[in-house]
Amino acid sequence: MEIFRFALLGLGIGALYAMCAQGIVLIYRASGVVNFAQGAFVLVGGYTYYELTTVHMQPTAVALVGVVALAAAVGVLTHFLLMRPLRNSSPLARTVATLGVLSLLQSIAVLRYKHSLLGVETILPRDAVDVFGATITQDRIILFGIGAVVTLLLWAVYRFTKFGQITAAVSENEQAAASMGHSPDLIAALNWGVGAGLAGLTGALIAQITFLEPNQLTALVLPALAAALLGGFSSYPLAFVAALGIGSAQSVLTMQVAEHDWWTGWPQALPFLAVICYLVLRGRGIPQRSHIFDRLPKVGTGKIRIIPTLVLFVVALAIALVLSDTWVIAFTATVTMAIVCLSVLVVTGYAGQLSLAQYVIGAMGAFVAAKLMETQGTPFAPAFLLGVVSAMLIGAVLGAPALRTRGVNLAVTTLGLGVTMYALFLSNTKLVGSIDGIPIKSPSILGIDIAPGDHPRRYAVVAIVALLLLVLAVANLRRGVAGRRLLAVRSNERAALALGVSVYTAKLYAFMLSAGIAAVGVSALAFMNDRVVFARFDVFSSIAFVTATVVGGVGMLVGPLIGSTLFDNSILSRFLSQWGTADEYMPLIGAISVLLVLVMGSDGIFEQNRQLGVAVRNKLRARRGAAEVPGPIAAAPERERVKAEPVVARTLTVRDLTVRFGGVVAVSEMNLTVRPGTVHGLIGPNGAGKTTFIDAVTGFVKSTGSVEVEGVEVSRLGARKRARRGVARSFQSGELFDDLTVRENLAVGSDESSWHRYVTDLFWPGPVKLSPAAIVAAQEFDLDRDWDQLPESLPFGRRRLVAIARAVASAPSVLLLDEPASGLDDDEARELAHLIRRLADDWGIAILLVEHNLEMVLSVCDEITVMAQGKELLAASPPDVVRTHPAVIEAYVGTAEDSLPGTADLTPA
Repeated sequence: MEIFRFALLGLGIGALYAMCAQGIVLIYRASGVVNFAQGAFVLVGGYTYYELTTVHMQPTAVALVGVVALAAAVGVLTHFLLMRPLRNSSPLARTVATLGVLSLLQSIAVLRYKHSLLGVETILPRDAVDVFGATITQDRIILFGIGAVVTLLLWAVYRFTKFGQITAAVSENEQAAASMGHSPDLIAALNWGVGAGLAGLTGALIAQITFLEPNQLTALVLPALAAALLGGFSSYPLAFVAALGIGSAQSVLTMQVAEHDWWTGWPQALPFLAVICYLVLRGRGIPQRSHIFDRLPKVGTGKIRIIPTLVLFVVALAIALVLSDTWVIAFTATVTMAIVCLSVLVVTGYAGQLSLAQYVIGAMGAFVAAKLMETQGTPFAPAFLLGVVSAMLIGAVLGAPALRTRGVNLAVTTLGLGVTMYALFLSNTKLVGSIDGIPIKSPSILGIDIAPGDHPRRYAVVAIVALLLLVLAVANLRRGVAGRRLLAVRSNERAALALGVSVYTAKLYAFMLSAGIAAVGVSALAFMNDRVVFARFDVFSSIAFVTATVVGGVGMLVGPLIGSTLFDNSILSRFLSQWGTADEYMPLIGAISVLLVLVMGSDGIFEQNRQLGVAVRNKLRARRGAAEVPGPIAAAPERERVKAEPVVARTLTVRDLTVRFGGVVAVSEMNLTVRPGTVHGLIGPNGAGKTTFIDAVTGFVKSTGSVEVEGVEVSRLGARKRARRGVARSFQSGELFDDLTVRENLAVGSDESSWHRYVTDLFWPGPVKLSPAAIVAAQEFDLDRDWDQLPESLPFGRRRLVAIARAVASAPSVLLLDEPASGLDDDEARELAHLIRRLADDWGIAILLVEHNLEMVLSVCDEITVMAQGKELLAASPPDVVRTHPAVIEAYVGTAEDSLPGTADLTPA
């Protein structure tokens, strides 16, 4: 009965979670943004209610109206001032923007109210009532009722009213909704206002049952995010049920922990453990074709400028050796925090995985090291290294869900794992002791005492050297095979898989390496004191490291150095502390900085200033006349043409291949054979299933039937292993790696697959090496003059050639081309047809060509298969038969009396 009573008590707080979650769902449905700032809107509501009722003595009704109105206004302003300018930015930028809003509002509340516990006079009755034999208070029943009514209203409004239907239309297709006269911008703003207003009301209701404190109020977003995600960010009833379940389970677990002296932290960890299991079971291993690849922050080249690096190193050493102890300690803290920011660069900047738990993971490494020193008497250096290794293992656990989750779902997952680790370990008094923390042995290296209290300069020098070595390692990583793999995965997972890159290994490596780097930084920061209080390494501090790195430049090696100055106890904070309490404004400065940087462009302060400098330099040159007439472009030196070596001859045989999406049959019992040295065309009207057929043959969608390469069954192999068996492909949209140059794009296709490069590249990446096939392909397509160009700087037709050359770089036996001539003019299509023919004739590649340009198909193919409605309309036939076949003509032009276009002008040379 006691468990039942606590489960009922949990329904009240669960209803508050639900209201916060409903706002998250509402905003996501209207704008596609997962609002991590929803907890900050709750904070606005809670403190506004406090100000109006307790400070200004306003009636409750007036206070509630004021709360909802102000919170809604903050939501609308967030949309117009931030989200609208970022509407064409990547999901990463928009997610970080909501984190910036969270930090901004939280820092304002801390400046105004500190961390004091404030209460209000409750308006909800607290008389005890009997519910099925369990005694609970009336306020919990009322909160449950409010949550249920809000859920019912939202469900009814967004299902049956015109406004709800318009919101659904905008969510489904903004352009289509706009063409019907609706303003997606206005709809999004209204929904931001309603969602924020709900959060404000939640804050006012929370004030009825607990004290107000900035961190506690913003933390409400954590279980609310879990409930919204379990509701699929789309269903109000499901989010309500999930929130009630979370609230009840937390209440029961809290009782069990207190009564049976269980391990603390389970009530906080439970929601996200459920979310992680849900995402892993429900997620997809390979992104769907509809997955949108947005412009991510710019990535540096990884090239180290020796002179500037040496100058910075010497200056850093001078600061450590010359300044007073107080300044040296602040500078050392800045260096250690730069190391943590560097870990964010690796996992988010290079691998494109938004991790919100880097600081907590690093703290787990420091925790392991501290416990080894405290309980086992392990010396400092071995304990430090074992802590780093432990963090890397935790990083592997954190990275495990990354194969099946991505984008904001992955961000929620990492946030949840951070909350879980913090609740179960870092804030567990049974493990970390009292508020005094865990004692740390005097640090020493090779017998040299580097204790920060006694020798702050020695400790500073060690931290500076550690930062330098890690920056050099990350720079090497960027220039090596491993770095190209990470950037390929960040840019386009499907294309990376098609080239034989193990996406899972790359992501796991990024999480492990970044976790190790974070452990170095956090441990060095934590061990600056003789005792470590691990409760201060919370998940909101982890979020701050993400936003700070974005400010500096999440893809640039200088970014972590800039971002590290935006924290408390940094060198900038120490500088501001000379003016009274100015250093208290550091969180506010950091929050404003990240929002300004995102609005101006997500590449960070360093890159923005570099581009500004280039623009100013060009203007000055133009004024002097130096830039009026561009000089001649030096011609690439003539190189001896390398003759293509024949590839390993293999035949692709497909039998009875069928693809189903639920109850829809996209491809039905297709049979097809592509022989070495031939071009086999696959044509059909839109929606015939041609691209799905290629996806199935290359392992990107599940299928039944048989796929054989030279008699060897590959149906059970994944996309990467099929690529390693000699099956390559191009994509309908090109899907190049925009962060890599043309040379590097081809290098991904020809890089060796050995795992040891993930280790050796940190020390010696070596030059970019292309396979003989890649070199010949570049020469065949005349791409060697574009080696150092980024794909986005090339004309569309040349980007198409880069995509094909990249697929050819691994010397595949079978090549599947998905609409390679899409968007090309007649001359470009003619040249492409010539090149495809040469790949078959000179290289001996078996080529399957899917193309809507019928003139090109009829001219270049040896035989053609025609599809319609997922089925085989005409089996492999010569072009002349296809051109005049009545069924084919009717499928394309509607009547058998018409004819397909001629091919005289596209006959390959």
